[in-house]
Amino acid sequence: MLKIKFKNLSLKKKMLLFYVFSIILPLIIVSIVIYTEVSKSMSEKVRYSATRSYEQAKDYLEYRMLQAIYLSDMVVTNSTIKNYLGKNSQDIHEQLAMREVLQRTLQSMEGSKQYLDIKIYIPNHLSDTRDGERIFVMKEAWAQSWYTHKRNSKVYFAPDLYLEKEFSGKKIALVRDIVREDNYQNRIGILRIDIDEDDIATTLENAAVTPGAVTYLVNEENIVVATSNDAQMTALGLWEERKASFLHKRQWDNELIKCYFGGQNVYYMAASIQNTDWDMVTVIPESDLMNDVLRVQVMVFAVMGIFIILTSIVGTMIISRIVRRIEYLVGSMKTVQEGNLNIHLKNDCSDEIGVLYDNFNTMIERTSDLMDAQYKMGQKLKSAELKALQSQINPHFLYNTLDMINWLAHAGRTGEICSAVIALSKYYRLILNKGEDMLTLEKELNHVSYYMKIQDIRYPGKITFIQDIDSDILDGMVPKIILQPLVENAIVHGIFEKKGKQGMIKITGWLESENIICLTVEDDGIGMDEETLRHIMDGTIRSSGSSYGVRNVNARIGLVF
Repeated sequence: MLKIKFKNLSLKKKMLLFYVFSIILPLIIVSIVIYTEVSKSMSEKVRYSATRSYEQAKDYLEYRMLQAIYLSDMVVTNSTIKNYLGKNSQDIHEQLAMREVLQRTLQSMEGSKQYLDIKIYIPNHLSDTRDGERIFVMKEAWAQSWYTHKRNSKVYFAPDLYLEKEFSGKKIALVRDIVREDNYQNRIGILRIDIDEDDIATTLENAAVTPGAVTYLVNEENIVVATSNDAQMTALGLWEERKASFLHKRQWDNELIKCYFGGQNVYYMAASIQNTDWDMVTVIPESDLMNDVLRVQVMVFAVMGIFIILTSIVGTMIISRIVRRIEYLVGSMKTVQEGNLNIHLKNDCSDEIGVLYDNFNTMIERTSDLMDAQYKMGQKLKSAELKALQSQINPHFLYNTLDMINWLAHAGRTGEICSAVIALSKYYRLILNKGEDMLTLEKELNHVSYYMKIQDIRYPGKITFIQDIDSDILDGMVPKIILQPLVENAIVHGIFEKKGKQGMIKITGWLESENIICLTVEDDGIGMDEETLRHIMDGTIRSSGSSYGVRNVNARIGLVF
């Protein structure tokens, strides 16, 4: 019923339906595909950017902390400091003199590191050396939280919570003991290096890549050491309650993970900071990550909507014009059918309908040229048959090569992608050959070389390719694409049928006589007997396309020669 109704529709309605199903509908599908792919690509890009920013900030923070540790190593191993702290002398003059020496030594060690302040706590009997700024006595540290929480740690990073009130929210302290070289159990002093918390916060800000994101450090006691933004910690509810996933632990997945927290979906990433008891955690609301994606999505739909409207208007106008001209032609044919031959269609177009107009006007004149046209048609038919055979040579090679390039791209092997693309472009440039069916043997051999280069990228080390060609025949003209199908057949149905899937292919060429070039393609594959070859050539055997390449080459050589 629908088929009959469609047949009876006017040409204009048929063309409009065709336009809707062939243009508008595919355009909508393409829009959806683009929307999906763009969303996916943008989302992956944002996640990658967030991950990279996190890793860079983490690496820089580890570098900063390592600098502080190296500085502490310099202090606790300094011979001047250790020799003085190990003395039992209580001479006030010596202590006052050593005060200046220690001050200069510590100031020199700080150097240009303005975010670090060195303090040492000396034995109580050397109290006259104390200056209250850099040098203190050990009894001042014993009861302090920043020291009692150190316990047996060699190097301990004390959060601002454990420091004196004037340092709360401003400093983080590196704490370690100064011991005798001959007895590590004998503590002769305490080193404390205050680290500027703002410097750490600046580094953490680089990991919080979106306005609503926050990055913070948490130690093994699950105390927040520093944050990139205190206000954002509050907004996300990370002060009051932290999801178990965000708490301190020694093993992390080192990737951006999605979870539900605080009434919304968030992404988080965490890792341990080397040489400390800290974990660095970044929490990013999903809405932040998707803002750019949503903006692009709206833009894509807007552009596609405008494009669909414009193409609908233009398409309707073009269809109406085409149908009007065809209706005029139909009316003219009815006039001729009624016996009126005194009609001539005015034509100022050279499109298909214009050709119909011209053919209508010159129908009788063309009859006298029919024989000549028939002869030319025979020549074109032979050429078309040759081109058709050429075009059917293994179209799957292109698909397989593009699939390989896609695989290399996912693996990040850009060098091999470049080689594969160059070889593929040269391979198809020689196939096209500017529309010519013949080329030199040298170009045909180059064509095979590009094919083998692609195969070597796809199957590295599997196939050894050898050419032994007489240089005198390289300029000889041969039909294009006569060697590559044979080489491909040798690989697929010869070498790859072997157990080890490895082997050798050799092309040999020489001048048999003045006008005859001989070419052979040899391989060390499984081979075939003469009966199988005969069945392949006469087309009575078909197996996975193995006979087509050989018969195709043989047919095209027969057409040319």
